[in-house]
Amino acid sequence: MGVTVKVLEANHGDCILISHKNKALSSFNILIDGGPATNFKYGPRQRFKGPLCKLLDNIKSQGEKIDLLILTHIDDDHINGLIKAFETPGYLSELVKSVWFNSSRLITKHFNVPDIDENNIRLADNSPQTSVQQGKDLEKLLDEMGCDRAPLIKAGQIHNVGPFKLTVLSPIETHLEGLLHKWPSESDSSSTSPHHNDYQLSLKEIWESDGFKEDKSVYNGSSIAFLLELDNIKMLFLGDAHDNVVLDNIKKLGFSKTNKLQLDLVKVSHHGSHYNTSNELLSLLQSSRYIISTDGSRHGLPNKRTIARIIKETDGKILFNYSDIVNKLLLKHEVNDYSSRLEALKMEIQI
Repeated sequence: MGVTVKVLEANHGDCILISHKNKALSSFNILIDGGPATNFKYGPRQRFKGPLCKLLDNIKSQGEKIDLLILTHIDDDHINGLIKAFETPGYLSELVKSVWFNSSRLITKHFNVPDIDENNIRLADNSPQTSVQQGKDLEKLLDEMGCDRAPLIKAGQIHNVGPFKLTVLSPIETHLEGLLHKWPSESDSSSTSPHHNDYQLSLKEIWESDGFKEDKSVYNGSSIAFLLELDNIKMLFLGDAHDNVVLDNIKKLGFSKTNKLQLDLVKVSHHGSHYNTSNELLSLLQSSRYIISTDGSRHGLPNKRTIARIIKETDGKILFNYSDIVNKLLLKHEVNDYSSRLEALKMEIQI
């Protein structure tokens, strides 16, 4: 059987479900990130179910589990939806079988330094008599669940998970070491994302003056990125990972401009930020699909400069999980030549 990929409309964040059914129709599900808190529930007193909540309801109704949950890094647009789903009885605390998450506790233990208590994630208790500080620690909840915890996830590792092989491309050890400090309550990626979009520029203008500058965010640098394989299917999920780290580790696997990594799908790093996708990285890849996950509401993402690079270096389609972004990226005189390269993404992709 094939693989299904669902890219949820997770506002300005990431939330992706990868599912495989075998011949006996038994499912194996990998959930990557959970988007911001509103991706789970939103509105007054969180009355309304968001895309993640509806997805988990469907998984429960099918009698399935989240066989692997991957929290790529600590940015709120990746992790807060998952925190809300752990806080709500009947959801992740009952569904998750194993977790990849480079938590502060795992990182400090790995580097043999004292625990940084302020970084430990505490879940709010539904009782009005308790506060967030009095709520359950996520690490303790995972222990109580009997949830299988992977050791620290870092580049170079290969994990066989269910029917899948996952080759980790990011983070590297030095970037994890960069997290040995008190984390902000809500990390802000604006330092590596322009606040205004660049959609007024033509593709020609971008190509004529393009120069790559690397993402400097400590938190994005800690993002888990990996190559996922099943039989002849290969997909790249890049979280918000740094371009140079992914590039170096793809080269270590033996791929080059003359021996490209053949892929069925690439989830482009950091919502299409031009600080995270270089021409050099793209020149090593050959994929039919390049997916960008964002509603365009934060930091001017996706950057048109990233779109221009994908158009220049590849012949694949660029897919967006919000349809209104497609119409904003091309100038009138570019539509005839390039509109066929940009498409709104259907929530479910069959590979």
